[in-house]
Amino acid sequence: MSRPVVVFVLLLLVALAAAAIYYFTIPPPGVLIVRTTPSGAEVWIDGDLRGTTPDTGLVITFSEAGSHHILLERKGYVQDTSTVVLGLDEVLELDLVLKVPGMAFIRGGEFEMGNAVGDYNERPARRVTLDPFYLDLKEVSVGEFRRFKPSYRPAFTGDGMPAANITWEEAKAYCNSKGKRLPTEAEWERACKGVEADIYSYGKTYDPERGRTGLTLRERSAPVGSYKPGNAGLFDMSGNVWEWCSDWYGRDYYKEGENRNPKGPAKGQQHVLRGGAWFSNAHYARCTHRPGNIGKKRDPSFGFRCARDFEQGR
Repeated sequence: MSRPVVVFVLLLLVALAAAAIYYFTIPPPGVLIVRTTPSGAEVWIDGDLRGTTPDTGLVITFSEAGSHHILLERKGYVQDTSTVVLGLDEVLELDLVLKVPGMAFIRGGEFEMGNAVGDYNERPARRVTLDPFYLDLKEVSVGEFRRFKPSYRPAFTGDGMPAANITWEEAKAYCNSKGKRLPTEAEWERACKGVEADIYSYGKTYDPERGRTGLTLRERSAPVGSYKPGNAGLFDMSGNVWEWCSDWYGRDYYKEGENRNPKGPAKGQQHVLRGGAWFSNAHYARCTHRPGNIGKKRDPSFGFRCARDFEQGR
């Protein structure tokens, strides 16, 4: 072998050795996988747009370890910001549920609807499965409803008071005008009970300090959101004003209703109310208590909040 060839081979071996040292001593890049519910959110990392989340998640690589600021944006949803610390040769998965302004995301799933030892119309308790949905954090207020219907005459003055003295038809029309709907009573009960199957929206023990209940008829409701939030961050699910649900009321419905996304009887003469009012006692403020009333009826204690399908806006 000639001297030039030997020199070339030696140089090649040195280069290969250097490449091997580099490969085995420099760690691979860090990887961040961002998934959002729903998908379709723009992902900004440290001020730079890095893409939009697909159903499988957006994969982003980093050549340097450190802290990174993340901003997620999607029309119709609240901006979400977070900070992650990512090292090289590390894979971090970030799963986030995008929030709708003024609404809570309820994961749905299976839960026990009704009360095995409750009133006749709460029995039998049964396992029900719900799709995820959104529910208003607060009861619709006087100010909000008056913008929808300027001629509205509230039961109690003050824009922050719950919009009461509302018929079922008016409540439905308001929700529809916002691209929403009235919740089913199954959705309402699932949100009230939370993941721990609570008796009240704030826990298993009655507490009039956690919801406006136990007062007399001569008193009144409180401005929406006056008490601490309960399950899922929702306000006034136990007390303040009764809340209309979308379902027709059926006294025996629990004996024959669907077990997946029940929507109540096909017809009826009354609609369901839930949650109790300021004059309700411990029994009537329970998450499972379910009276009915005529949809055209107005009452100073009848109010509502709206729900929204999870798939909406995909």
